[in-house]
Amino acid sequence: MYGLEEKRQQVLDYLNSLSNEQASQKPDENTWSVLEIAEHLYLMEGFIIQKIDKTIRGGERVETTKKPIHHTPDRSHKVDAPEGLKPKGDFKTVQDALEGLKRSREATLFLLHNKEEETLQSYSFPHPVFGEMSLEQWAEFIGWHELRHLDQMKETVEKNK
Repeated sequence: MYGLEEKRQQVLDYLNSLSNEQASQKPDENTWSVLEIAEHLYLMEGFIIQKIDKTIRGGERVETTKKPIHHTPDRSHKVDAPEGLKPKGDFKTVQDALEGLKRSREATLFLLHNKEEETLQSYSFPHPVFGEMSLEQWAEFIGWHELRHLDQMKETVEKNK
């Protein structure tokens, strides 16, 4: 569904290739560790799913155009995470990250499997970069966002060598 599982599997495979030490190291004070990046993915997915659910329950139907969300993995354009989506250090091990990501994905799939495609296409809320996006594109965005941060995870580990 929306390529979410294939993209997530790449993140899981990478996390599983790391030791807890590798995953917790930070190249510098201003850079997230791999575990912090994974926590951000967990927080972001939960936030998006809550917004999708809230929008369906109380939002207005809004027609919107398709956005080029497939460009999300391009990290040449930096975007700062909102304060509530920044990691707080809750993931202490790779296993914590894997379990958190599993929980957020279960919630996502449960919500999406119970919604009509037409509903996901006819409601929207704004993205800080792309503007107004349909709920369907928001669901797909989760995977593209994860690929963006998978590259960040790899860069982080490389910098720590």
